[in-house]
Amino acid sequence: GGLSIPMTLVGRLEDARYGRELAAMKIDPTPIFLLGHWRSGTTHLHNLVGRVPEHTYSTVYQVVFPTGFLSTDNLVTPLTEQLFDETRTYDNVKQGWHEAAEDEIALAKLTGMSPYISFMFPDQAARYEKYVDFQECTSDDRETWKNAFQYFIKKIMLQTGGKRVVVKSCAHTARIPMILEMFPDAKFVYISRHPYEVYASTLHMRSHTDWENFFQVPEEGWENQREQQTLLLGQRIFDNYVRDRELIPDGNLIELKYHELCGNEMQVMEDVWRTFDLDNWDGAERVLSEYTAGLEGYKTNKLKIKPAQREAVRNYWASAFEHGGYDPDRKI
Repeated sequence: GGLSIPMTLVGRLEDARYGRELAAMKIDPTPIFLLGHWRSGTTHLHNLVGRVPEHTYSTVYQVVFPTGFLSTDNLVTPLTEQLFDETRTYDNVKQGWHEAAEDEIALAKLTGMSPYISFMFPDQAARYEKYVDFQECTSDDRETWKNAFQYFIKKIMLQTGGKRVVVKSCAHTARIPMILEMFPDAKFVYISRHPYEVYASTLHMRSHTDWENFFQVPEEGWENQREQQTLLLGQRIFDNYVRDRELIPDGNLIELKYHELCGNEMQVMEDVWRTFDLDNWDGAERVLSEYTAGLEGYKTNKLKIKPAQREAVRNYWASAFEHGGYDPDRKI
């Protein structure tokens, strides 16, 4: 919070310094988009695809300070790294300024148009739900968002010497038409997990992160409201994905299952490299085998959901069950 006012000033200076260069830049190579509902394994996938020498991803520092990271990253991060707990509170995944982060946080800050703002102002959640897919927004809103997205990707590429950016935002799962308008040749990897596990894990995550993010104390009964919001957001994401995946050109979409990825990372990543004809699998393999070796012993949370919740998930997220071939009678 204490850095936000100086960062506004830094952002103006940064725009003056790099604005012309960014405007002239082409986004080449095109980003790779990782899609999937929250808690489906998207972070694990982000760490795998984005960690190799030819690729990069948005970091925690870049998304928190999207206007000023080019000038301040090397200065601020060494002095403040110790502020982080070693792992995230809700799932034991490593965290720090230079770990992978969702570009959605940067886009929320740059445009004010993101469902993530509803997590800060829960009583105004309905105002921000349209920004999941922008279908009820004006064409001006959509252009503003697309320009901010491209600006942010160019800045990451400028900082990393033009590396391919691997983008992971769960909300992008509902935005395939907008992404294809910007990048007709974009490559997509969609990861899914059993909807009951996704729902239970999303509520578990939000029981931690909501209170870290609230800018206002929510009204009574927020827990029930959160369950309903999670169902509605998920419904929009899954329904849009199942409908819009047909727009992606042949050969540019890979679909994975979480349980098939875990424990089989190297084979899955090699398949991704071969299918998308990505550069330097040998270099990627060396980095990834070292990274996956460090994951030994990682445990996911064991979570339960109530019968009424199971029924609601089955009804609201019917498209996820059907598209993924998931058994609605399965116990978790």
